Amino acid sequence: MSVWCLNNKNEVQHINGYKLRLGHGTWKEPEDIHPSIPKSLGLSPLESIRLMREALQYAAEATVIVDS
Repeated sequence: MSVWCLNNKNEVQHINGYKLRLGHGTWKEPEDIHPSIPKSLGLSPLESIRLMREALQYAAEATVIVDS
């Protein structure tokens, strides 16, 4: 998995600048998520989905640790 950080309990960020914000729900069962992709990344749709999946996985694991 790539390098991610938890900005706060509702946002994770990749070192490349990609961010994913949780609007509603939980990271394990998101109901509303908002990606933020810097235009300079020039990601393909497949790469965007891969990063979103990684972000969701990282956030679900990281928030369990923070909440413990």
